[in-house]
Amino acid sequence: MKGNQRYTQIHLTNPLPQDNMIENVFESLVNELKQFRQNVPVGCLTDKCSHQQKEKQDLSMFSGAGGYLYLYMRMYEFVKTLPEDLQTFCTSGLSDQELPEFYNPEIYLDLAQKQYDAMQAILKQDRYITFLMSNIATSLLGADLYFIKKDKENFSKNISQVLGVFANIMANPNQFQQELLYGIPGYLYMFLWINKRYSKEQGPYQLDLTSHIFNLCKMIVAQCGDGIMKCKFFNQTYFGAAHGILGIIQILLLSYEQAKDYFHLKDEKFTLKMLESIQLTLDYLIKIYYKQGNIPPSAEDIQSVELQQFCHGIPGAVSPLLKAYQIFNNQDYMNASIHMSETLYKYGMIKKGYGICHGIPGNSYGFMQIYQVTKNEKFRRYAFQFLQYKQNPHVFNEVKNFPFYDRHVVGMSDNPFSLMLGSVGDMCAMMDFINYKRMPGYEV
Repeated sequence: MKGNQRYTQIHLTNPLPQDNMIENVFESLVNELKQFRQNVPVGCLTDKCSHQQKEKQDLSMFSGAGGYLYLYMRMYEFVKTLPEDLQTFCTSGLSDQELPEFYNPEIYLDLAQKQYDAMQAILKQDRYITFLMSNIATSLLGADLYFIKKDKENFSKNISQVLGVFANIMANPNQFQQELLYGIPGYLYMFLWINKRYSKEQGPYQLDLTSHIFNLCKMIVAQCGDGIMKCKFFNQTYFGAAHGILGIIQILLLSYEQAKDYFHLKDEKFTLKMLESIQLTLDYLIKIYYKQGNIPPSAEDIQSVELQQFCHGIPGAVSPLLKAYQIFNNQDYMNASIHMSETLYKYGMIKKGYGICHGIPGNSYGFMQIYQVTKNEKFRRYAFQFLQYKQNPHVFNEVKNFPFYDRHVVGMSDNPFSLMLGSVGDMCAMMDFINYKRMPGYEV
């Protein structure tokens, strides 16, 4: 590896014992949830920032109240779908009184309803359009909430709010970015979410968005070009997941996977060209990785390989490579994802520490994703080490004392209870370690 790695990464020379992994991760989940409940009141509408900042109203999934709603809905799903054999492992940290309360999904649904109601009372259309940044994502989770409650009227109302932006995007594509965090791919993510859940439902809950998904993909591909695709963001050709072409490829592959038959029937020539461009682009990025040991943030900063985090670098490459392996049956993509995961274990215990976007829990998803495909226990053990970073004093002391220049307080996330920068993301990763569902904002 090139660059000043030793200043930003912790080499894991003191791994934790790997006995009782599920029990230990569950106990960490319970402790994080208790801390969250003590610090974030139900219905909170602010970003709950670190004490050197002034709290501000923030409804986004990324850093604000949307993440609190996401947590309550994710906890409902976790408890509702956790197999009985896993429940027997998941009791650590709970008293006899807390145990039946924890496993009552209606409690989390009630918390979600209160959080949603507080947000809906002040909800208004904002300039953002994506799942992670826009107010619209509140309506996306609201639709799920009312589907569970079998409230057809409010389900339809929330779906309409999500779909309402579509016509403006189709009419004015050049007004929007082409990247995951702020652009059209991040809006398309919400369509994939809806289509996966409701395309096979019956009656008023049935929603097939394959034609919308196809049209948005055509728009994205038209902007990214043929051959090796490019993602321009603020005059930089970005490679990574949050702002770059890896995030776009992930969304295109998820779209193709959901609507494969429609794509080929609607426009075979376009579909084959899109798939060819995806493969050429992945091949190009893999060559860069094997040469430099990482995927740099951008073409303009091609020698920079220090960033080993979801938003920039190889952690955001694992999922699209695995998806490409499944779709194209190309062993090169599996081999690259395995090689990247080994590199990630060496260099991905980053001193920034917290959160999914550029923290250790976000990097743990690379291991969990490859475990889901390979079932190789080694990668599950890697994920365990990363998720227990707060329980490893060798690691956590480094995190707490790392003077990350982008933060207001040394050793503390600017948004310590948020989805992408704080403990909500940590808890989602812990739940996924126990019973995998999806990486927030990147899988559906």
